[in-house]
Amino acid sequence: MDNYSVILNKVKDLGRTDNYRLRFLSATDRNDNSIMQYSGKITMSAIITSRSNAVFKKLLGLQTAKGIGRNGCFLAGGDKLIRELCHENREMAVCWIRSPDLALMPPALSGVKQITLSKELFRELNLLGTPGPLLEVRLPRIVRFNALAPWPDGCSLFIPFGDPENVGAVIRSAAGLGVGRVVLLSEAACPFLPRAIRSSAGAVLRIRIEDGPSIADLAAIALPHPLYALDMGGRPLTGIDWPATFGLIAGMEGEGLTETVKKRWRTAAIPLENGVESLNAAASVSIALWDWKSKKR
Repeated sequence: MDNYSVILNKVKDLGRTDNYRLRFLSATDRNDNSIMQYSGKITMSAIITSRSNAVFKKLLGLQTAKGIGRNGCFLAGGDKLIRELCHENREMAVCWIRSPDLALMPPALSGVKQITLSKELFRELNLLGTPGPLLEVRLPRIVRFNALAPWPDGCSLFIPFGDPENVGAVIRSAAGLGVGRVVLLSEAACPFLPRAIRSSAGAVLRIRIEDGPSIADLAAIALPHPLYALDMGGRPLTGIDWPATFGLIAGMEGEGLTETVKKRWRTAAIPLENGVESLNAAASVSIALWDWKSKKR
C-alpha cells in the first residue's frame, strides 16, 4: 500500500533459480497504529515491458466501457479504496498491479495474482492518477431495471449523464445522502470507467445500481410512483413535498430533457440568482437530493 515503509530490502541471486526479494514491511493508519505487517521471501514476477503483451493489452482494455463489460472487471486505485476492498470486498479482487518501485501485494490479498509492469506501461495504464498500485476488481452484480418490481423506500435516482466524472460524482452524492438505488439509463457513461471511479471515490460499490432503459423508453413506461425531472421551468424545490417513494431524473449535460418527455413527469427547479441560468448536472442533482433528505427528517 502507499503507506508501507521498507525496513529491509535485499535481493539475492540464487544462481539458476528465480531471484527473490526479502522484505520486511509495515503499514500504519493515520493514527500511527500498526495495521499490517509482513516479513519473508517473496518471489518476484517477471516485469512486463512490451505494449503488445496480452496481459497488458487486456488491462488497457479496462480503460473503456466495452473492455470493462467484456472482461467483467474494472481498475481501482488509491490507498483508501484499495484498503476498503482488502477488508470488505476481498472476494472481488482479481489482480494486484504495480511497477517495480511500488508496494508489493499485501498479505490481506494472499492468493490474488500479482502483475509487475514497467514504469512506462504502468503510467499509461494508470488513468486514475493515483500514486500507488492498482487493483483489478470484479464488477458487482447489476440487475436490469423493472418498473413494476417493488421500489425501495425513498428516492430512486435515474442517471443519463454522458460524462464519467458527472456519473461518479452524482453516485457519490446518492450514496452519501441515502438514495435507495441508482438506475443508469442507456445514455449514461459506464460508472466503472477510471474517471468515474475516481470521482465517485469508490461509492459505486456502496449503492444498489441497476441497468435502465433510455430516457425516451422510460417516459413511455407507466411508472407506479411519481418521477420528478429537474428543469428550470419546474416548481421550486422549496414548494415540493417529496413522496415516500419516488424517482428523480436530470437531463443530459447541455441538452436537458425534451418537452415531450417533461410532459410525462412532474418537474422541479432549483431557484437561482445573479443571472445564473443553470448549474452543473451533478451539482443540481446533489442539491435536489439534499432538499429531499432535509425534509425527510
